[in-house]
Amino acid sequence: MLYPSVQQLTHNGEINRYRLVIATAKCARHINDEMEQEHINAEKHKDMEYAPRVDFSAYPVQKPVSIAVAKLADGEYHIQNHG
Repeated sequence: MLYPSVQQLTHNGEINRYRLVIATAKCARHINDEMEQEHINAEKHKDMEYAPRVDFSAYPVQKPVSIAVAKLADGEYHIQNHG
């Protein structure tokens, strides 16, 4: 079974699946950009000790889509329901 379930992420049908997919993709893209920037910054400062701005180590799976789903489930990101 997947956690969190689609039903939980859509708040029992308040948000349709299409919006969930779009929101997850946008969130994952944003997370991927942050990860890339962290990698670039770490490479630039590899001679010095570098402390990352964004820490994703709290997430068990270090893939942007998995982190995005976790952030949506935790309420860190919200899906806005327009109209």
